[in-house]
This record gives sequence, C-alpha cells and structure tokens, in this order.
Amino acid sequence: MLLDPPGLRGAPQGMPHWPYVQAVDDALTARGVPPGTVRASHHGLERGLTTYMTLAWDVSRTGGRGGIRLDWVERQGWYYALTSLNSFDVLLYTVVTALRAPVADPERVADVAEELVRFRRLPDAEYREEWEGTQDMRDAADDFRRRRMGLGPFRLPQDGADSEGTAGSGMRLTIDTHTDTYEQAIAALQAAYQHGSRT
Repeated sequence: MLLDPPGLRGAPQGMPHWPYVQAVDDALTARGVPPGTVRASHHGLERGLTTYMTLAWDVSRTGGRGGIRLDWVERQGWYYALTSLNSFDVLLYTVVTALRAPVADPERVADVAEELVRFRRLPDAEYREEWEGTQDMRDAADDFRRRRMGLGPFRLPQDGADSEGTAGSGMRLTIDTHTDTYEQAIAALQAAYQHGSRT
C-alpha cells in the first residue's frame, strides 16, 4: 500500500500499526519536515506478516544533497538510508542507533528525521522513549496475524476463569521464523488455539 500525504487521514482497513504511522506523520508535519512519501503495509506470510512503514524525502525536500529514507519494521525498529540525487541509488543503509526502542516515541522519530533531512546526520543522542500506544498496537498486530491464519483472537484474561472463578492456565507459543517452516508454524498455532478453546 502506498499512501502519499495528505492521504494519511483515513485509516486503511486492517492495518494494525496505522495509529503509529499517523502519530509519526503528525509529529513530522508539526516539526516542518513532512515526508514526501509514506508507505505502510505488511510483509507476506513468509516473513510472518510483520508490519512496516517507509518514510521518504526526495532531493527537493532535503536541500539538494540527496534523498533520505526512514524504514520501520515492527519487531526490529528503525533504519535509515542516504540516497543520491536518484532516490534508487542508496549510498548508506543502516540502523538508527539514536532510537533505542523498536517502537520509538514519534517525537523522537521526528528529532532524528529533522537532523537527517536538514544535515544528513544522526543526532548525537540516544532516545529510549517508547510510544504510548505500543502495547495496543502489538495486540492489534497479533490479532491481525491470527485472523490472516484463520484463527480467532486471543482470549481475554477474564475469559480464562473456570466455573469456580479461578484463573485458567495460560499458554505461550514461540515460533522461530528462521528455523520453523510455514507449515510447522501454522500447525502449532492451530493446535494451540484448539487446545485453548477446550479449556
């Protein structure tokens, strides 16, 4: 999905990270460095349906020295690219070391973007603040992936009580996307969901 401002005002259907995309875009706009392009979507099943966004400033927005791109990946955090006058010619691509939280506070993202756009350098600081909506976004992303795999949403804690009012036993499932095959991951999720629905 490609969204170019001001098209950011309407939330796309099923994008669990949309509130974060909009919060970052709002912070950048307020700072006077709105990106020329905002790309927000999710990867395919082979990459775990993880969400991402890309913010890009072409040479017309960066003082004529080349373009800037900021990439965010749900579980990994922020990366940046310095490009030449041709935005496809990447001169440098690396992690944004200034943003220490994977879901960094939008104001801190704006701090980094402003320094990159105006001076093509990272700020000499470390920002550890996490966005206030991080947990809600993660829960929405988990439910999004479950729906895409044909599973129901996670049960709420109050739904896990038995007839005598004691809390039901929880379950945690970890899937290693580097070693587990897609078929193994789906089978594990379906087995866990069926087990949970019987308790």
